[in-house]
Amino acid sequence: MRRTAVILAAALLGLYWWMATSVSDSQCTTGDEIAHLTAGYSYWKTDDYRLQPENGNLPQRWAAIPLLHRKLAFPTLDQTAWRISDVWDLGFQWFYERGNDLASMLRAGRGMICLLGVATGALVFLWARRLHGDKGGILAVALFAFCPTMLANGALITSDMTATLMFIAAITAFWAMAHRLTAWRLLVFGMALGLLCVAKFSAPLIAPMCAILFAVRVAGKDTLEAGWPFPRGVTGRMRVALSLVAATLAACALAVGVIWASYGFKYPMFRHFEPNRVRSLVGWDVLEDQGGPFVTIFRFARAHELLPESYIYGFAHTYRFSRYRKSFLNGEYRSTGWASFFPYTTAVKTPLALFGLMALAALFALSRRRAAPEWRERAYAWSPLLSLFCVYWGFMLTSGLNIGHRHIMPVYPVLLVMAAGAAAWIERPLRWTGACVAALAVWFAAESIWIRPHYLAYFNEIVGPTDAWRHVVDSSLDWGQDLPSVRTWLDAHPPDGPVLISYFGSGDIGYYGIKGKRIGDANFDLRQRSAPAVLTGGLWIISVTQFQQVYTEARGPWDMAKEARYRQLLAHVVALEDTHGKLTYQEGVTFEEFQFARLCHVLRSRKPLAEVAYTFLIFQVSDDDVVKALYEPVAIP
Repeated sequence: MRRTAVILAAALLGLYWWMATSVSDSQCTTGDEIAHLTAGYSYWKTDDYRLQPENGNLPQRWAAIPLLHRKLAFPTLDQTAWRISDVWDLGFQWFYERGNDLASMLRAGRGMICLLGVATGALVFLWARRLHGDKGGILAVALFAFCPTMLANGALITSDMTATLMFIAAITAFWAMAHRLTAWRLLVFGMALGLLCVAKFSAPLIAPMCAILFAVRVAGKDTLEAGWPFPRGVTGRMRVALSLVAATLAACALAVGVIWASYGFKYPMFRHFEPNRVRSLVGWDVLEDQGGPFVTIFRFARAHELLPESYIYGFAHTYRFSRYRKSFLNGEYRSTGWASFFPYTTAVKTPLALFGLMALAALFALSRRRAAPEWRERAYAWSPLLSLFCVYWGFMLTSGLNIGHRHIMPVYPVLLVMAAGAAAWIERPLRWTGACVAALAVWFAAESIWIRPHYLAYFNEIVGPTDAWRHVVDSSLDWGQDLPSVRTWLDAHPPDGPVLISYFGSGDIGYYGIKGKRIGDANFDLRQRSAPAVLTGGLWIISVTQFQQVYTEARGPWDMAKEARYRQLLAHVVALEDTHGKLTYQEGVTFEEFQFARLCHVLRSRKPLAEVAYTFLIFQVSDDDVVKALYEPVAIP
């Protein structure tokens, strides 16, 4: 059975890779992919680390590997965008203006990230087989293969799947080293720890995870098996503890070496630095403007060059901007997040069948009479996964970074292994409990097949994808991935008038054949355009994130304060027109956003003409509708 289980697991992981990568051509560039791939390619080609250092060196480099042997036209480095480290401008040029095969580039980079997803699935299989046997391993890897969250994010050029893999790999490697101390296991843990550090800046969470495991290991067993080059065995809890501390410190030193290697063993962020001319897109003065103990640490690390400058910068950037981020949940808007955000998104974006399987797994565990020593042994075996689950959840409950369900991904392998315990009910002859397990597994897979190819828009029956935008947006639903679906809809429903589009994402509407005027989204439009744009009637195509006004100056529902601000802006525009004056660009953007927000407020009382891929709302709006929405009194709750 063990060989058969391995073969089935490999087949399921191959199926996962195909399901995740085969939808690439139906999705355009999602939010951060343009920055990740551009930065990763530049690291290899220029040995310069100025672009996008805050999102993990490893996934960026890894995704760019297939592109290195291709003849791609990269933007010239003799331009302002390179000198000020503007990865978005450079990325836009590389993706859309240099004649490169963008679809092929995305397929290649996404395929590389999906290989890391396959590795994650393999670890899920190994853990489930170890804890539940072969049947549990097969069920776990099947759940992984069809999990909408793993499929949605497993083949995107971002750091989320890489971090998920490296967290579970690091705790697995530490636990293995804590039970048999050898040079090989120490090396593997050090490498896993180093790769986690360059995968994502949430890596410090591994410290409390390993601290918990260290305490459990030392308290649990007072002998430590060892192999070359260490003595054959260590006895006594104090000696075991000291041996593990020494081994961990050696692994940390190796991890530091991995970090330096990821940046070419260079401290400077810039290959060629020109004072007063070359700089980061966000300066150190901004990253340090809020003070605090971490800022002191960053300054000390820079002064003594303890780690590569780009790595320190990435940590500082993440620390500065992750505490306060605009976010949306169930009609509320905040910058500091909600403790309920990730519990809520997990509840509505996880197939209900998984919770059913977890309940059956718990029922099986409780139905078996076990002595206290056996329960302690099982808890001991589960401790690595439980430490990952508890520490990560504890951190995310206090996080203000509530912009996407993807940030909770590292706990999903634990959930899948937990659910795999339900496989114990599958026996011969098949009883009702075993039939329930089989039915839930089929239901789980059917949910994934039903939502394909829109995995990112998956929501279970509690919410459903159609109205999901009323509850969460951004990368939990709408990451700008569906311009190809908009193009398909327009081909099937040719407009007979102007097309106006408000788009949240990094795609280029012209590249995907959408002829229209962008409105209300200047902060996401990488092309230069004037503002304010003139609003007219026509076919209005609006990203649901834009419709919810999460990232504009007119953020939130329309109220009396926004109405007063709009009237003030309108009076200013009229006064300038009377004196033949001009708005500054920023004034134009602000006025455009308030106009757009007021129009969206009026449109909320209307049913959309269509909803495309769950992420775009389409309205047919007349010129008279626009005039009424912009200049006549509107109802305010």
